[in-house]
Amino acid sequence: MHESFSDTPLSSTQRVQLPPQLRTVHGSTNLRGNHGEDAYARLLMHNACYEAMPTSNKMVVFDLGLVLRKAFNGLIYQNTRHVLVSDARQEGKMQGILSVTDFIRVMLRKFREKKRVEHALAANEEHDEEEDIGALTIAQYRDLITAEGKQLNLITVNADQSLLEAARLLSANHIHRLPVLDPEEGSPLFILTHKRILKFLWCFGQQLSQPEYHIRTAKELGVGAWQGIRVVFPDTPLVDCLDILLHKGVSGLPVVERNTYRVVDMYSRFDAIGIALEERANNLDVTVQEALEFKNTMRAGDRSSDVVSVRDTDTLWRAITVLVEHNVHRVCAVDAKGAIEGVISLSDVINFLVVKPGASLTPPPPRHWREKKPVGDMSDNELKALLLTSANRLEEEAHHMPPEF
Repeated sequence: MHESFSDTPLSSTQRVQLPPQLRTVHGSTNLRGNHGEDAYARLLMHNACYEAMPTSNKMVVFDLGLVLRKAFNGLIYQNTRHVLVSDARQEGKMQGILSVTDFIRVMLRKFREKKRVEHALAANEEHDEEEDIGALTIAQYRDLITAEGKQLNLITVNADQSLLEAARLLSANHIHRLPVLDPEEGSPLFILTHKRILKFLWCFGQQLSQPEYHIRTAKELGVGAWQGIRVVFPDTPLVDCLDILLHKGVSGLPVVERNTYRVVDMYSRFDAIGIALEERANNLDVTVQEALEFKNTMRAGDRSSDVVSVRDTDTLWRAITVLVEHNVHRVCAVDAKGAIEGVISLSDVINFLVVKPGASLTPPPPRHWREKKPVGDMSDNELKALLLTSANRLEEEAHHMPPEF
């Protein structure tokens, strides 16, 4: 399930709210004055997460009792970066997310356990039996990493909360995906990501005039990583690459030539799925280049697997355009010779466009007026009364709206 900018249209394009203070009486946008830098934050502040829900959506849910090996097989063949985890003993209540990060953690653990046993056998030393972590259930695996202090708390957002609040949660918790829940039932509706938020801005932010900083470079504006960039070489052992992805807070690593630092490819967490498809999950004694050869074979003709880059002298707007048009999570910024200078990710862009400028904004309270009784079970009189009540509430809200609105 690859989320893209083009194949999953927004579900409510005609209901998107353009903040009134960003409109003129003629209906055109007006970002001059005090609202220019936080225009995108205000756009998200006035629209609920539901507005970014795709019209077609697939969610994969596994039970806590599922064996880990089977769970990862399901993750692979569903072609998704994550699945939701629920507990049947608690009426299917959502417990967390199982992602490719967990897949990498398990692969590294199995590889090192195998090496430990091989070393002990070679030295004729006594050793414990090799731990089969794949035989654990998801619940047992979560207990294990919780004891090691590596289990993250589940962070969610309600569908009637603002997109600005969702962007803040993604940023504050350093996460890449946020389950959006039905505000009454608590059931998951879809997964909100940085890519989804940027698509929303791309579709509806173009109604707004571009801010003054759009002609400046990402490097000038400090958007992205420009110092201490983590890279790997084609001959880097894959196990070292996976270790960086797991422990250094990065989701993708530029692959560069050792002498020139020219970018030749990108290795991301999701690419680790290819190891299992090639049946190498128990043998990580390969180089990054060997792993990439399989990745590129599997994704032949898919532009998203290409190296996507911009010049370090390109504007931020150019970098955003490339992110959107190529449907990728990050772009490399390179110099005239193609050597790595920086990396600009979706989270960097969202933090700059929305989270930082909107830090002082207070989203309006959620508007969720659905009655407990299903509409289909109402009589005509009850339905008319519900519509009248909703209309009165809308009118009352408009009447009490602050003067600047």
